[in-house]
Amino acid sequence: MCRWIAYAGPEIFLEDLLFHQENSIVRQSLSARESVFTTNGDGFGVAWYGKRTAPGLFKDTLPAWNDSNLRSLAAQVQTRCFFAHVRASTGTAVSRTNCHPFTWRNWSFMHNGKVGDWSRCRKDLEAHIAHEYYAHRQGTTDSEALFLLALSYGLADHPVEALQKALRTTLEVMEKNAAVEPLRVSLAVTDGKAIWAFRYSSDHASPSLYFGLPSTRAREHGVNPVNTIASEPLDSNSDHWYGVAEGTVLHWTEQSLEQYRLSV
Repeated sequence: MCRWIAYAGPEIFLEDLLFHQENSIVRQSLSARESVFTTNGDGFGVAWYGKRTAPGLFKDTLPAWNDSNLRSLAAQVQTRCFFAHVRASTGTAVSRTNCHPFTWRNWSFMHNGKVGDWSRCRKDLEAHIAHEYYAHRQGTTDSEALFLLALSYGLADHPVEALQKALRTTLEVMEKNAAVEPLRVSLAVTDGKAIWAFRYSSDHASPSLYFGLPSTRAREHGVNPVNTIASEPLDSNSDHWYGVAEGTVLHWTEQSLEQYRLSV
C-alpha cells in the first residue's frame, strides 16, 4: 500500500513536511510504520498550489528517498496547499503516468488502497467514465480510474456525492465480475482551497488515516488548528494526531474540519 499526506494552512516550504519530520513522508517511503508494505519505492509525486489556479506537479519513478531533484525542489517551493504521495504498486506498472497525485484543471487526487481484482474489473469500470474525462486517462491504475469516474459524476460541483457514487459503481462492477479481493480506499481530493478525505473498505479493513497538527516553520497561525491529513502520523506526539474511523469522510476548510459518515 502507498503513503500520502495532504497539507493546507499557513504558507510553508514543501520540505517542512516532506523531509523535516520525525516520520516524514520521505522516511515513510523507506520505512512505513502502518502500511502493509514497509517500503514504498515505486515512485512519488507532489502537487502544490501557488499563484495559478492549476497545481504544479512533479512525479517520478525513483524512490522518494533517493531523488535529489525532489529535495532541491522541496527546499525552494512555498505553498499553502499541497498533496504528496509515495507509491507501492498493487500490480500495475511502475511508470510516471501511474504515480499520484492525478490532476485535472484545479483538482488533485491521490489514493491508497485498491479495487479488488482490478485486472478483471478494469474494462467494465472504465466504461462508466465519461468520454470527456476518459480522454485524460494516461496510466493504468485503479486510482486514476476512480478519479476520472468521480469527475464524470460531478466531482467539481458535488465532491462527496460524486465520490460516493464512484465507490458504489465500483462495488457493483466488482460484484458483477465476482471479485474476491476487497475494495479498500484511503483517498484525498482538493480543489486547491478545501480538502475532502475518505476512509472506506468493503471488508472493514481500510488503510490507516489520521489528521493532526505537526510542527512546521510557518510564520503565521491559521484559523483552523488542523493542517495535515495523512496515512500515518508524522511524529510520535499523540496529543496532536487523531485517527479517522472506518467509513468516514473529512472535509477541511480554512475555518473548520468536519467529519461525517459515508453513504456507500
